[in-house]
Amino acid sequence: MTLSSIGLYLMIGVIWCAWLEYYCTKELHEPYNDPFSLKERLFHISLWPLTFASFIYHFLKDYLQ
Repeated sequence: MTLSSIGLYLMIGVIWCAWLEYYCTKELHEPYNDPFSLKERLFHISLWPLTFASFIYHFLKDYLQ
């Protein structure tokens, strides 16, 4: 892996995490609409392919029911 690949991976993770936090704080009800903690942000940034896939899966599952 090159440094630019790692940078791109982290940049996509930051964008995904920022959008997900915005979505969660605006669309969810109490007590689930709290801002993310640092631990949650680091988790979503570093493992964004897993959290993105999980979000899409559950979004489509709920949408198609």
